[in-house]
Formats: sequence, structure tokens, C-alpha cells
Amino acid sequence: MYTFRDPIHGFIEVSDLELKIIDSAPFQRLRNIKQLATTYLVYHGAEHTRFGHSIGVMHLVTRAFESAVNNYKKEHSQDLFSYEKYEWYKQILRLIALTHDLGHAPFSHVSETLFDNGVEHEDFTKKIMIETEIADKIREIGQENINKFGAGYDITPELLWLIYGEKSPELDSRYIMPDFKLLKSFMDSDLDWDKMDYLLRDSHYCGVNYGMFDLNRLISSLSVYQDERNNSLQLAVKRGGIHAFEEFVIARYFMFIQVYFHKTRRYLDHLLVESIKTILPNSKYPEKVDEYLKWDDDKIIESIKAHAQENNYANQFMNREVMSCVYETRAHGNQETDLQLFQIIKKEVRDKKIAIYEDRASKAAHKIRLEPYDSSSGKGIPILVKHSLKPSSISSESILLKSLINPIEIKRLYVKKEHMSTVTDIIKDKLDTDEREEDD
Repeated sequence: MYTFRDPIHGFIEVSDLELKIIDSAPFQRLRNIKQLATTYLVYHGAEHTRFGHSIGVMHLVTRAFESAVNNYKKEHSQDLFSYEKYEWYKQILRLIALTHDLGHAPFSHVSETLFDNGVEHEDFTKKIMIETEIADKIREIGQENINKFGAGYDITPELLWLIYGEKSPELDSRYIMPDFKLLKSFMDSDLDWDKMDYLLRDSHYCGVNYGMFDLNRLISSLSVYQDERNNSLQLAVKRGGIHAFEEFVIARYFMFIQVYFHKTRRYLDHLLVESIKTILPNSKYPEKVDEYLKWDDDKIIESIKAHAQENNYANQFMNREVMSCVYETRAHGNQETDLQLFQIIKKEVRDKKIAIYEDRASKAAHKIRLEPYDSSSGKGIPILVKHSLKPSSISSESILLKSLINPIEIKRLYVKKEHMSTVTDIIKDKLDTDEREEDD
């Protein structure tokens, strides 16, 4: 076993074969892919990368799986899975978590607009898992599993992708229902541990408290709800863990408002993407995986520096020439009224022949299904109530989460600093007019 010392989770153990994946070139590339794009230019501590995050998610998903399965055993006095399946599924989850971000572009999500033909970073993750040395490392672990438990417990990159990445995996004869659907929920659901890690990690490195929640309480409250009528297994939360779950959702909401949608970070992201467009051939990342893997944050920055003299965007980015945000709509509220006022202000500014940049940031900050839990469709989160055979729903348990049903929607106007005074006067006049009309 090898041990990483992680600033969020403490000591994280990995097996010798898992370490081979971590030591591979495609995984080491993640050391040079920042988790939060240009956020480090606003929150100077946010230099963390997809490398540490991926290892952290592997650690968290292991803890979550072990807790949920163990709690199921305590509640039902029987094992959910045989020992062999338990170990097989845990190893599968660890590998999915470890490799889930392999395909990220430089500066993570921000430059994904430069993929070609609707490609997403997950498509490159699949290619890297299957077409590079990572595939051989995964198959080594699969062979170790075969040696331990038999031929039926193999692990391949194709199996990992079937469980985690395929759109309709149930059509494949290798797909085990409902077990594999349960496994995926640990990495892609309302309760996925990818989000759990990045909230805690981002909060720590940004030096803010917005992303904090009671991780240990939430993990200890996990279980599995089994509905044999619908052949379903679902990751569930015991009623005692609802407050920790609420903390998690609210933490995600505040991180979007305060960090991910920060006005300066959003503008810097814009400058970065426009700069990269001038660097890449045809303004797109290469499709071939071996060429794609050559691109990371360091190569992008060096290329931007080389183009700074002849490219205006590159020059602005390197010299941190940021336009000022002069107006933004509310994150929630009367969207129609906000939009009307936004359009009026924008027109007034343009009539003054002042150049503007317009940004729109939107997100469902929670993605929590508030409708009643339905085992047949998989909708909702089952909340396990002591002495009750039927689970409750988060919709009936949490008043707080009901208040977050509307997505975040922020529109912003930016102008150059020399126009701030003029534009501020326009905005004051329009806001005063709007307030007088409301009073009337």
C-alpha cells in the first residue's frame, strides 16, 4: 500500500496497482489542470488541481460505499452483497472515481467550448481509459481480481465506462441490474461524492467557509434502500442525516454564488477562452487522444505569453486588464422584471457608443429532485425512517431545500474602467425611475 497525505481527508491509501494508474503520464497530466480555471487569479490560494481531487473522490467514494453497505447490514441483519461482490464493487467504484476526470481540458470546464462537434470532456475520458496505458493498468487490477475471486470478477476499462459513462447501459448484456445502477449513483446523482470532494477542496483552497458541511455525519447516515417489487437499489439517507444533507446542498449553492460565479473570475474565463482560440489549430482542441494529452495549463499559459504581443485578448489576460462589472441582476427574484431593466440599461449604454461585455451565469445549484421518492423511476431521494418499511422523501422532510427550487440566473454588464462614471450615472437614473414606478 502507498499513502498520500491529503490536506482535506488526511491519509489516503492506494494499492500498488492503483498507484501504477496514478503514476502514469495521462494521470500525472492532471497535476497541471487547475480545478477552478482562473479562480486562482481572484482567490490566490485556488491553485489546486484535478490530480488531488481525483484521489480525494476515490477516498470518499470508498468511505461512502462501505458506510452505506454496512448500515444496510445493521438494519436488515443480512449482507447486501456477498464478500466477493462487495470487494469487486468497491474496487470498481475506486477506479471509476480515480479516472473520472482524466479527459478534462486545460483549465477544466472553462475551455470545453473549444471541443469539436459537440464533444465533451467525458468523451476524452473514455478514450484515455481505453486507448492509453491506463487501460493496461486497469486490466492488471482486473487480473488480480480474477486470481482472487474467479473469472466472473474481471475489471476492464470497457466495464468501468459501461457503468459510469454509457447513456443506455441496461441494453448491454454485461450490465447487472440493479447493482451497477447503485454503483453509478455514488458518482453521478444527488448524493454523488465527486461534488462532496470538490466543495470541501474548493472551499479550503479558496480560503472561504461557504463549501463546508458535516461530511462525517452525512457518510454515517448513508444506507441502501431495496425495493424488490421494482428490482431497485438506491443510495439513501437515514432521517438523522437530513441536516447534514441540507448543509451540503446549501454549501453548493453558496459556492456558486460567491466563488464559481464570481464576477471577476467570469471575465477572466472569457479572456482565457478567447486567447486559447488564437492558439489552437482551427480554434479547437485536437481529436486524437495522444495530441490532446499534450495540452495542459502550462502549455496554454506559455502559448498565451508567446502570442501576447499580436493578440489583444492574450495581452489583456497576461496583464490582467479586466473590464468592470457595472450591473448585475439578482440571482433569484422576479426574472422578467430584472431582465427588462437589464435590457433598458444595456440599450442606454450602447446608445452612448460605449463598448460592453455581457455575461450570463446560470445553474441549478442543487439538482435535487424535490418530488416524492419513486422507486420505479428512481426519482427523488429515499429518506429512511426508523420502524417504517416505506421511505419518506426529501421533498417532505426539508423546508430549506424547497426554497432553492429556482435555478441561479445572473446577467452582468461589463465596461472599461474609463466609462465607469458615465455608466454608473445611467444605472442610478434607471434604478431611481424603476423604484418611483414601484412606489406609484
